[in-house]
Amino acid sequence: MNNPPAGFSSLLRPLCLPSVAFALLCALVLALAPGALCAQAQTGAQTGARTPKPPVPASSAVALEFQGKSMSLSVTDLVNLPQVTVQVHNAHRGGIPETYTGPLLSDVLARIGFVATRQTQPLILHSVVIATGTDHYYVLYSAAEAEPSFSLSKVLVAVMKNGLPDSQGGDIELINTDGAKPARWVQGLMGLSIMSLEPQK
Repeated sequence: MNNPPAGFSSLLRPLCLPSVAFALLCALVLALAPGALCAQAQTGAQTGARTPKPPVPASSAVALEFQGKSMSLSVTDLVNLPQVTVQVHNAHRGGIPETYTGPLLSDVLARIGFVATRQTQPLILHSVVIATGTDHYYVLYSAAEAEPSFSLSKVLVAVMKNGLPDSQGGDIELINTDGAKPARWVQGLMGLSIMSLEPQK
């Protein structure tokens, strides 16, 4: 029989157990010890496992900023703009197809005067859009990639997902159709700020 772990003998002998009972108790301790260690390891592994990302706070409106002007568009305002529906494959969810509906980003930006014309073409080409979510995640888009006259991809301010309000995306979600993964999608979209760059001299 294996010897009991160090320290067990000194703890158990004062109980004055008969030698047979003492031997059985030591054997039981040795038998259960590996299981206890295994359970502890499993608990540690579960503790270190990644937990799902909590949903972002919902957004009720998008604040627009351009050349010192500002305005806010509610979900209702966005729904009243021309709607576009696209189907994308979300790499973060196993590549399953998802359908989103909402106005194009270009139509949203047009509400504050950022409109693509022959005269504003230099402005479009020299501007970027900063999109910010309720969780303070933010990304950059060039203004040209959001304009249908310059880009074949679609950048959408989605308010519907699979035919229902986009509650999983924070009610308002910025998506695009040409990304290899949705790294520049913004859930809970709450801000769109347009910045124009001056040419280097």
